[in-house]
Amino acid sequence: MDMLKLTAEEREKGAEVMKALGHPLRLGIVQELAEGEKSVSELTRYFGCGQSMMSQQLRLLESQGLIQWRKDGTSKFCSIRNDDFLKLFSCLKKHLDLYFKCST
Repeated sequence: MDMLKLTAEEREKGAEVMKALGHPLRLGIVQELAEGEKSVSELTRYFGCGQSMMSQQLRLLESQGLIQWRKDGTSKFCSIRNDDFLKLFSCLKKHLDLYFKCST
């Protein structure tokens, strides 16, 4: 499968992208944004963390091209940059169900 033949540079960058998802909060943020654009305040309230923690996590996701920002007045809104990337969640869910029996 050609999709799996990554160059050394692509593997290096891919590992960085995957590291950005390597935290439950960041996975949750991406999952929540899959439903649509959210403000930083909405995300902070939803996850019950501090504004500083949320901003740090969002900056990390943005640095890897996973999310994008939009400013409206004094509010910042986040959204998924590439909806195709969300297919990863379907694969992850299947893997968790199959190997770790995570489904309820």
